[in-house]
Amino acid sequence: MDLLPSDLGSQVSKKTSRSLILGLGQTGLSLFNYLIKFEQEPIIFDTRDDPPCKTELLKKSKNPLIISNLKEIAFDEIRSCYVSPGFNISHEIVKKLNTHNIEILSDLDLFLKVHARKSILVTGTNGKTSVVSLLQHIMKSLELKVKSIGNNGFPVLNHIEDQLDYFVIEVSSFQIERTKSLSSLVSVLLNISPDHLDVHDSFQQYTKIKKRIFENSNFKIGPEGIGLDLDFIMPEITDHEIYNQEAVKRILLHIGLKKKSIEEKILTFDPLPHRLEDISLNKYLTIINDSKSTNPHSLNAAINKYKDEKIILIMGGLKKDLSFRPLMEVLKRKTKKVFVYGADRKKISNEIEELNPIVLESMAQAVKEAINYSTKNDLVLFSPGCSSFDEFQNYEERGSKFKELIKKYVG
Repeated sequence: MDLLPSDLGSQVSKKTSRSLILGLGQTGLSLFNYLIKFEQEPIIFDTRDDPPCKTELLKKSKNPLIISNLKEIAFDEIRSCYVSPGFNISHEIVKKLNTHNIEILSDLDLFLKVHARKSILVTGTNGKTSVVSLLQHIMKSLELKVKSIGNNGFPVLNHIEDQLDYFVIEVSSFQIERTKSLSSLVSVLLNISPDHLDVHDSFQQYTKIKKRIFENSNFKIGPEGIGLDLDFIMPEITDHEIYNQEAVKRILLHIGLKKKSIEEKILTFDPLPHRLEDISLNKYLTIINDSKSTNPHSLNAAINKYKDEKIILIMGGLKKDLSFRPLMEVLKRKTKKVFVYGADRKKISNEIEELNPIVLESMAQAVKEAINYSTKNDLVLFSPGCSSFDEFQNYEERGSKFKELIKKYVG
């Protein structure tokens, strides 16, 4: 297998010409490890004083060239550039690269050049990781060689040499936006609702980016009403777990698996943590950890999961310029009390002031007060509807802290 993209290989002999990597996170590190197999060590540009993967990089290279000052880059010596999904593409360096006609690609560009015919691409505002995890579980159970990679924490280039039947790739809007050429065996858009509007200019732009997932795809699956020709239109199903399972079935039926086998293997799948995870410690109080809820759409799905219960809701964090006003009716109908915390607590409480929410500074305070407020047979739902970055590294850390607090205040 030729793992070297032709456009990279044609210039490999130019001693003074090097690649540039924007961002030294997990993806940036995987790009470095891949590119050094074929060329002189790439230059890395990162605006952070201490990039998250610098320690790992130093295990691979004794003296890597990491630059944080734009003026130190000799653009006439850069032949190609690869951008990490978390790197801000409105940064001045991107304008400089465009001025010098230097092509900017992503890790996904490199990966799909080799493995597009084996790749199942999955995107959507919510449900991506659940779907790729369920796909991997079923396919492995049916003795297919498969790996779920991408936005779920496994950079694609770390697996470009893997000899597999299929690659199931979780793709975020940031990855799509930074990828020049998409191509796949199957592409899936689970849903679209406003998200990341603190980064994307508008919901229209976000939607346009998401719909690119279908470019050069052999089989396209998506929701109704997105204005595109699809091979399969997802039915309207309000329960997100059942909806995700239906998407998985449709993908696997397309690649030739039997419906009965798929449905049998779905029943053996253990749900992922932090997604409507029941962590109740006794029979008197139901406690649900839904830390993966990072936008109003996922919060709405969580609330509607519970039909009859009156919910004590804990929500908050960074709202990403998203509005909770559209949820007012369901919140009024379904919640007993709402506790709001975090960096954007005042903005959120202003939007839902009709509910008279209890407003607290930190998640720990909100959890403590919510538990104190609760009575026998209540349901306490931790579904923040916001990103976690005001207090935590990610939603996993946030969810783990929530579990600790529940043990402290309930256990």
